[in-house]
Amino acid sequence: MESAPKPSKQRDPQKIIMAILVAAIILSVAAVGYVLYERSLVSESQELRAIASGDTVTMNYIGRLADGRVFDTSLLEVAYDDVIYPKSLTFTRRSNDSYESFLMTAGLYGPGGTIKGFALGVLGMYPGQVKTVTVEAEDGYAIDPDRLMTVDLNQVIPATETMSEASFRGYFAIEPIPMRVVPHYLWEWNVRVISVSGGYVTVRHEPVVGQVVTPFGDPESGTDPAGWYVRVEAHDPLANGGEGTVTVRHLITSSDVYNVKGTDADGNTFVLWDFDEANETFQVHKSDATTGYNAEISGRDLFFEITILTVLPA
Repeated sequence: MESAPKPSKQRDPQKIIMAILVAAIILSVAAVGYVLYERSLVSESQELRAIASGDTVTMNYIGRLADGRVFDTSLLEVAYDDVIYPKSLTFTRRSNDSYESFLMTAGLYGPGGTIKGFALGVLGMYPGQVKTVTVEAEDGYAIDPDRLMTVDLNQVIPATETMSEASFRGYFAIEPIPMRVVPHYLWEWNVRVISVSGGYVTVRHEPVVGQVVTPFGDPESGTDPAGWYVRVEAHDPLANGGEGTVTVRHLITSSDVYNVKGTDADGNTFVLWDFDEANETFQVHKSDATTGYNAEISGRDLFFEITILTVLPA
């Protein structure tokens, strides 16, 4: 005998609606998550785009010589920290507000750009990346050969010097009076005014043999040492037909190359550039404040620690 069929249960409409709502919410969250994921991939791909030629790049940098000394930077804290960041001979602090991130066009060098090694060195870098770019001498600041001077270690100087009255006043800051004895504006030993005629002044050098002078600065300065010691080796007042000569010995060695700066009679800053022991000569390399030519970094390998801040594609 067949049993009677069981009555079917009726579904709760509220539960059905809730299930539909939960499913809709899950689908919506999944869709939003997918969109955000896609956008993050796009953003990440944009951020990881390597710097290309023509891009506008903002960065901070620290420029160093091979021995680690800093010659330039965009960072104020680096400029004022001489303990962690020892400075080069010619490093000069600028006004505080001039220390700011550097803006450049990647790949652009020469007129309107930077030095070649720097302009090309940022290519392939990424926003946020820190890298030391090596700029070889040929891709850095070129040497002006007219600003290199070779000097004998035993230098012979004329003992008689003639100049205009205006030059005399400029160098000595006094009036030229015959027989007046004053310290020489460069060599520091005494000179005597022997004639004033036709707008010109002639002086006679009167050094003492064995005398040591410091014509290019104070080597013992605690704040800004410069120059080196020079010793008078001989004084022959009858040489060169009576004009006389003074022979001096520059007391420097090869270890002073790149480690000594000085100032010449015309106020030009120079660095000791080369030392030739065999030929007993040395070279000084003069800067030019008017054009911004820096003798210390021209013709040398340079190292820039670069931090990329922003990149605007070309």
